[in-house]
This record gives sequence, structure tokens and C-alpha cells, in this order.
Amino acid sequence: MMFRRKPDLPPELHEHWWAFLDCAEVIEGGRRVLLGTLPTGRVEPAPIGVGTDAVRRAVADARDWMPRWHLDELDADWRECMDALDQAERGCDELDEVAATTNELEELLEAVQDVVEPLDTFADAERSWRRRYRPPRQREVAS
Repeated sequence: MMFRRKPDLPPELHEHWWAFLDCAEVIEGGRRVLLGTLPTGRVEPAPIGVGTDAVRRAVADARDWMPRWHLDELDADWRECMDALDQAERGCDELDEVAATTNELEELLEAVQDVVEPLDTFADAERSWRRRYRPPRQREVAS
């Protein structure tokens, strides 16, 4: 049995790929900041508001860049990512409320999960890209 090699991402789609990666990376950065506000060990964490602000900024940046990677063949993934941004934003509002009203770690973790979990959609979308094509490893530098 021979394995077929996926085609290279066509050059006309490179800009779309890099725009997608920009979105995914900014979202991942916001997630990391939020997760860094959770208590671990004896270290006093940053306030949850620092994390929700980081996620909101990441969502706003990603939302601005989303049109740059919208392709018909990835429309379902694109729409799911747009929905995930909305869900994460709503989750930030709920998380801020929970953080202001409780010290219960379990409640806080559930609220954080409601922000972080929808954003996994970006990892799913990346898999969709990679199932179809072999994306370039490096950005081309314009001369």
C-alpha cells in the first residue's frame, strides 16, 4: 500500500495560512496568560482579571485577522472559530463574576474551562489545514 503525499499548500493560499497562524498564536498567548493566573503551589497568582483582559485582547486581535484566512474550503472551521471567539468572550464575563464572588477553586476552574475550551477550535482548524495540505515551514520574506 502506497501512501499519497499531501500536496504543498498552493502559493496563493500562503497569506491565508499565515493569517490563520497569527490568529491561533495570539489566542494561545491569551490562554497561557489566563491559565497562569490560576493558583499553583505557594506562589500568589496574578488576579484573574489579568487573564481575562489578555484573552479579551487576544480575541479582539484574532477577530480583526479572521477575514484574512476565510476560505470556502475551510468555511465550517472558520465559522466554528468565530463562534469560539464569541463563547470565550462571554466566558470571560462569567469568569470575572465568579472570581469576584467566590474563593472556591472548583468554581473558578470550571469558569476558566468555559473560556479556554471553546478556543480548542483553533487547534481543530489547524488540523483541517494540515489534513489538506503541507503548509510552508517559514514565511517568505518580501523583497
